[in-house]
Amino acid sequence: MHDRQDSWEPSARVAELLFVDFDGAAADPDDVISDGLDGGYRDRSAPLRHVLQDPDEDPTGRFLACVALTRWGDAAGYASVITAAHSPEAVPWRGASYDRLHSQDDTFGVLADAVGDSADMVEERGTKPERVKAAQALFELVDSVQFDRHISSLLRRDLVDSSLSVVKDAVGRGLARLSQENLSFDLGLQLALVIVATRRVDAEWAGEAARALLASDPGERAVRELREAFPASQ
Repeated sequence: MHDRQDSWEPSARVAELLFVDFDGAAADPDDVISDGLDGGYRDRSAPLRHVLQDPDEDPTGRFLACVALTRWGDAAGYASVITAAHSPEAVPWRGASYDRLHSQDDTFGVLADAVGDSADMVEERGTKPERVKAAQALFELVDSVQFDRHISSLLRRDLVDSSLSVVKDAVGRGLARLSQENLSFDLGLQLALVIVATRRVDAEWAGEAARALLASDPGERAVRELREAFPASQ
């Protein structure tokens, strides 16, 4: 997870749930979330759901609860991701995490990591359909929200295959935006990564989309990705 506001302090219950490890020692939330995969999530999921659903809780605390629950394959986490994706500009926790390199909000990138990486939990939790729906909701934002390389966490074949029409529509909107708007994030890279991943599912469409993206002057990083994957398009 990326750096949050340096001045932010968690509430007492968030600190207890996500800043203390399972041996009682102070820890970083990333480590707590990772260690929780071994079974510790069972004791902390219910109180984290209360944090997530409490409008009086600090937005950053709710964001961390969402990340933890989502990474643990919890249905409440996936539902929160879907709700956030439906109204991304209205989500109170925007800015809770940012990309220090680009100084831009990357909360949806962190959520993409949590959804994608939770593949190892959905069988145990019985939440495979919920994970797919959360991925689809995030794919809807590919043309409008910064993910940068975090989008790669969602580009697993099972998710791309289950979300193909959503992915294609998002790429189409993104191609139109590239030719019409000056954007604050590298949309070209995001589209290139999605197109390259889609090649495994629909090679013909991906080839056509790659050519269209190359023709739109998508930026150096996008061109590099496309030319490595589609050498014939050079």
